[in-house]
Amino acid sequence: MNTKTDIPNLTDKEYYFLSQYTYDDKSLKESYVNKDPIETTSNKAFYVDKIKKDPDTGLDVYVFVQAKKKEGKWVKPKEPENVVVGFQGTNQEQIKADVISADGGNVVMGKDPKKKVQYIMKKDASENSKAIAKYNGSMEQAMMIKSGEYKIVTKTSQFDQGDKLVANEVKKYAGTNTVISTTGHSLGGADAEYAGVNNSVYSVAFNNPSIVKLHDDETQKKIRNGEFDLYHKAIINPDDMVGSGWFLEYDRHNGTTIYTKDPSIARQDRANRLNTSLGITGILGSLITSFYGQAFAKNPDTHSMIDANFKFDKNGNIQSVDGSNGVYNQNIESFSSYSGMNGQTIKVDAKYAKELAKRLQAAIEDLKTKKQAIERFPHDHSKMVYDVKSICGKRLGEFKDLDPSDVDKAVLFHAPYVKDGATFYDSEEHYQTEASLHYLIRDLEDISEFIVKMAEDLKDKDDELASWLRL
Repeated sequence: MNTKTDIPNLTDKEYYFLSQYTYDDKSLKESYVNKDPIETTSNKAFYVDKIKKDPDTGLDVYVFVQAKKKEGKWVKPKEPENVVVGFQGTNQEQIKADVISADGGNVVMGKDPKKKVQYIMKKDASENSKAIAKYNGSMEQAMMIKSGEYKIVTKTSQFDQGDKLVANEVKKYAGTNTVISTTGHSLGGADAEYAGVNNSVYSVAFNNPSIVKLHDDETQKKIRNGEFDLYHKAIINPDDMVGSGWFLEYDRHNGTTIYTKDPSIARQDRANRLNTSLGITGILGSLITSFYGQAFAKNPDTHSMIDANFKFDKNGNIQSVDGSNGVYNQNIESFSSYSGMNGQTIKVDAKYAKELAKRLQAAIEDLKTKKQAIERFPHDHSKMVYDVKSICGKRLGEFKDLDPSDVDKAVLFHAPYVKDGATFYDSEEHYQTEASLHYLIRDLEDISEFIVKMAEDLKDKDDELASWLRL
C-alpha cells in the first residue's frame, strides 16, 4: 500500500460540488456517454471517467478526472492534475442495500467489510445487474444452478468494493504527478474515508458517520493517535445525528472532524434525548423519532447538502453557518481558523487549559450519570418485561383462546434474542459497554488531572518570566 499521502489543490467547495453531483445519476451518465465535462463554479471541470454500481451492495461510485484547458476548450489529459473518486450516499432506490446492509450492517454493527456473500444470478447477467437473491443452498436454488441458466457470484460490502476501486486508481496513476483523492456525503462520505485511509489518499466527507471500527486494530490505533488528521476531513453539522452520532456523540472520524457551528446546543439536545427520567422506551422513542426526522423526513433537514448546513468562504474553505469566528474543530474541542488542513491556529495558555479541564470534568460527570443509568438497565428492563407480562396476564380472561404461554411467545416474537435469561438486548454487549465507559471515565480523569497540572505549570512559567523581566 502507498504510504505517502499527497494533498490536492482542490477546495472544500469543489469536493462539496462533486459530492452533490454523485446523486445526479442521469446527468453523470450523459456526461460519461457523451464525453462532456461537468464544470464547477470555480472555473474547473471534470470528466466522468468511470461509473461503478452494484445494486446488491448499494455501491454507487464515479471517478472524476480533472479537465485541462487547451486552446480555450476543455480536454481530458492522460496525466490529469487530480482524480477524485466520488461516492454516492444512501440511494432511495437502493434503500435495502444502503440502509440495511451498509448503514446498518457495516456502520452501526461494525460487520467486516471484507466478508464474502454469495448471490445467485442469471448466467448472462452483467456485474452491474441485480441478483435474484442471496444464495442459501436451498433445493430450489440448487436446481436453478443445475439447469445451467444461473450462476453463483461472490461479493463483499460496498466499503470493500470502493476500497478496491480506489486501489486500482492509485495503481493506474502510479509514477505520475496525478493526485488521487476521495469524497462523498453521508454513507458515501464513510466509503470515501474508509478507502482514503486504506489507500493513503486524501479525503473530504460531508455529514458522514464514523467508521473507525471498520478498520483493523493497528489502523484504529493510528487513527486515535491522530496520524491521519492532516489528510482526512469530515465536515459535519453537529445537529445531524448521521454525522455526529445517533446515540452518543462520535468520539472521532478517521481524520479531523470539523463542525460547521458551535456544537453546544446540539449536545444539549442529545442530553435531553438521553434523559434517564424518560425511561428506556422514552429514550428509544425520542432517538428513533429524531433520527427518522433528520435522515428521511428531512424535518428538520440537518443532513442534506444545502446552504443551511454547509457554507464556504471566498476561497472555497468551509466556514461556520452561524456567523461564528472560525469553525469548530472537534478533535481539539475549540474554534479555530481553518484554511486547508494546515491552517489550524489555536492559542494554548493557562486560561484555555483551565477552561478545557473544566469542560472535560463536566463531560466526565455526564458520562458517570450515563454509566449509572446503564448499570440500572438490567433491573429496569426486567421490571418492564415483568410489567408487560403481568398486565397481559391479568387480561387473559377476556380472551377465551389465550393462555399465559401465548404472552411469552408474543414477547419472544418481538424480541427473538435471548441470552442468559435476558430478552430484548444482548447482555454481553451491555457488559462491554459498561466496561468501556468505566475505562473511558478513568482515562479522562487522568487526562483532566494532566491538563490542570499543565495550566499550573504555564502560570508558574509566566510568573517566572515576569519576575525575570522586572530585574
